[in-house]
Amino acid sequence: MLRSCLRFALSFLLVVLTLPLLAVSFLIAALCTAAVAVVPGLLKRDDRHAIALHKLRVVDQFNFEEAMSAYEELIGAHVRRQR
Repeated sequence: MLRSCLRFALSFLLVVLTLPLLAVSFLIAALCTAAVAVVPGLLKRDDRHAIALHKLRVVDQFNFEEAMSAYEELIGAHVRRQR
């Protein structure tokens, strides 16, 4: 009986002592996530090569050449934006 109570008490102490560490780690993770979400917005510059929504055109599903050129333009704009 004493051994069972001792195991329960040690398990309870272990849980109680790890809760503050868990809370601190969650707080650090939340702050890091917020910083990562905010920083790119602050560093984002006006990219003149980005495709504007009004420039995107609807491609007919049977017009293969037009679809390929639109896809190549999309890839090119993405590559230019990454540089």
